[in-house]
Amino acid sequence: MEFAVILPPMILILLVSLEITHGFTVQHALQEAAMNGCRIYTLGDKTQADAEAMIERSLDEAGISGYTIRYDPPVKADIVADLQPVTVTVTVPYSEVGVGVQWFLAGSDLSAAITLPVDSPPPSDESDDDD
Repeated sequence: MEFAVILPPMILILLVSLEITHGFTVQHALQEAAMNGCRIYTLGDKTQADAEAMIERSLDEAGISGYTIRYDPPVKADIVADLQPVTVTVTVPYSEVGVGVQWFLAGSDLSAAITLPVDSPPPSDESDDDD
């Protein structure tokens, strides 16, 4: 009789623990992808598309899809100074990565943001004419 009473809460605790553990794993993958993308985004000779390709590759290896990427500054041309901080944020809805018992995290997102200084600003499009 006691076993029948204790079994459902124990199973629920086990499933919630597995869901939270999986959430931490996904959070780590997002952090790594954001770090990889931010490293690329801060290099003067790389483009935003290069950073997105790196993030996509990192998250594909982790089996994560349905994510969004946000850059600050949003356009690489807005980077004007050496060592200017740049932030890359990767966000995924929990509904895209949950493995089972998602009701207690419904509507929430997992997100990772990395800020690094720019290695060198991108070359400007202006030509230096000394006419």
